[in-house]
Amino acid sequence: MPGFDPSAPVVLRPPDGVAVDVQAGLGYVVSGGRELPMDLYRPAGRGGAVPVVLLVHGEADPAALRGVRGWGQYAGWGRLLAAEGLAAAVFEHRAVRDAGIAAVDAEVDAAVAAVADRAGELGLDRGRLGVAGFSAGAMLASRAIARASRLLRCAVLCYGPPDLEPDPALPPVLVVRAGRDHPDLNRAIDAFVVAALAANLTVELVNHPDGHHAFDTVDDTDESRRVIRRVLAFLGEHLTG
Repeated sequence: MPGFDPSAPVVLRPPDGVAVDVQAGLGYVVSGGRELPMDLYRPAGRGGAVPVVLLVHGEADPAALRGVRGWGQYAGWGRLLAAEGLAAAVFEHRAVRDAGIAAVDAEVDAAVAAVADRAGELGLDRGRLGVAGFSAGAMLASRAIARASRLLRCAVLCYGPPDLEPDPALPPVLVVRAGRDHPDLNRAIDAFVVAALAANLTVELVNHPDGHHAFDTVDDTDESRRVIRRVLAFLGEHLTG
């Protein structure tokens, strides 16, 4: 697999000339003795309440996750979503290996609640909220979906293991699979998709046959850009349609 560089940008760029407003360092919860921050990306000049996608990052060394919202990957997705007319909330949670899964689950839940509860203040549409998780963030996002399905219009799970039982209450889910990812991870993705389809849920699978883990930054190819565009389109369909 190509090496992952936190500073590397998403391989699809927003169109030239698209302006984005960024509110950085919004505190959303105090956990583990520190205030955890969130950055909000909005289409510049857009009036009224804007649909919003909460981006859930993956796992890394605890020290590396301080400032993760500024990585090229998450800042890139924030700007791409804003260019599509959506807001993006990019928040930091602590590392599972440091804080434990229960504490991190609570931090993800707090981020969902903060975006919903502060929607009016932040110019967001509380009724049009989606979530997107990447790598281990897909696992965390899927767990949050089960607890907050009434708040969510849709979810995207990118190259991460869904920790989710098929349930008719789930919102529409897009699952993104990287064909050259770890076989065990892909087996978990495949098992969820099969179970969700057997339960007749609204689930879509997008497979990137030659994609590696984190292909959105490590595989600079037309196929990567096609998959990224499908993620953006899915979110737009469910949050603005």
